[in-house]
Amino acid sequence: MADAAAVPDPERAPTAPTAAPVQASPTAGETPATFQATPEPGPSDAYLALARLGRNDHRLALSAADCTTLEPLATAWLARGITVDYLTTALTAGLPAHIDSPAGLLHRRLTDKIPPHIPRATEDRSPDTKEPTHEALLVECTNCRRPGPPQALPDGLCRPCHHAHTTGSNDTTAPTTEEIATVKAHIANLRNLLKPA
Repeated sequence: MADAAAVPDPERAPTAPTAAPVQASPTAGETPATFQATPEPGPSDAYLALARLGRNDHRLALSAADCTTLEPLATAWLARGITVDYLTTALTAGLPAHIDSPAGLLHRRLTDKIPPHIPRATEDRSPDTKEPTHEALLVECTNCRRPGPPQALPDGLCRPCHHAHTTGSNDTTAPTTEEIATVKAHIANLRNLLKPA
């Protein structure tokens, strides 16, 4: 029993007071750590674009809360490869004379006018997908009207017509003086049609 009396009861044992963290008092001219601003990341490009709208046109003045609310929508535009200048132009084009709710108008435009997502050339493609081929524009020989790529028609002539014109041979495909006169008359007529009235 003496042993039991010697062992203190854990429920009744006095607890040592826990020491509160000691904060050094700031010296004169020093700001306490609790009042010091922590460096925050700067505002996004989308937020800044929205905030600048009111400076460019007073009808589109937004509050900080409005900018924060609309920021995800503007960020979605920029994520599609749109520049800040394009975004600003799309939001400010054709504004009405009086705007009751700039935030409502901009929300509607950001939602309704969002451009389509165009995949970049660097995005992953399936292994079977080949590089897109762009069909070259075909032009015609000015003499015989034979179609071909521009590289194959130097000076606007196909190879046989070019050869005929450079060597001076009388080929049946060479234009006659009547054909040349007709073309010149046609060109003169086109020029007259293009003149301002």
